[in-house]
Amino acid sequence: MPKIFKQNKFALLGANTLFIVIWVLLSSSVVDLFIGDDAPFYIYKIGSLIKFLPPIWVSWFLWIKRGGLKR
Repeated sequence: MPKIFKQNKFALLGANTLFIVIWVLLSSSVVDLFIGDDAPFYIYKIGSLIKFLPPIWVSWFLWIKRGGLKR
């Protein structure tokens, strides 16, 4: 992890928030391209997992696994 994130918690929070926003916007547009209106319900659930699971994992890794505010 870059040194600025180890020294500045607000930079880490800002980078995490920016990553989440960019990921959700990009994955929403990509998933909408591949999922049609007549798709089964489980396809929408898989699309939601693709959309929201990576940001949750990154947030967990940065803040809980790596120490977050306790460092």
